[in-house]
Amino acid sequence: MDWKLFAQLLVTLIVALIVTPLGWWVVHYFSSRRDLRNEQRKMVVEYLLGAYHKLEENIHPSSDGESKQKQLESAIAEIQLLGSQLQIKMALEFAASMANTGEGDLQKLLFDLRASLRFELQLEDVNAKILYYRIHAPNETTPNKTLKP
Repeated sequence: MDWKLFAQLLVTLIVALIVTPLGWWVVHYFSSRRDLRNEQRKMVVEYLLGAYHKLEENIHPSSDGESKQKQLESAIAEIQLLGSQLQIKMALEFAASMANTGEGDLQKLLFDLRASLRFELQLEDVNAKILYYRIHAPNETTPNKTLKP
């Protein structure tokens, strides 16, 4: 038997036995990190989208005050949990304004939420103003109209 050939085969086998598990571990590690990032992104988008809808629904008052108040509280809490620094700051300013004067402006917060959600979902940037259209039941005192920010 040729010892040189045997040594080459042995070295090849040893390298394969070392590289294969190491390669598997590296692929598994990066796949796990990617999966975790995707789950985090999905959760953030889901919660911020929910917060956006709750805030957007409450942009103008309605007769159902208590449930609307709970929705606003929930939206502010979700933004404080998963929003950006700027979104948290705007949410806190809105909450403080509501506590002090009973009124607050959601326009900038909604605009920023929309921008960050579109970024996370890899959609194109939109700089158009947000238009709120509400249809009220005939027995409500507020007439049907397009509400502008």
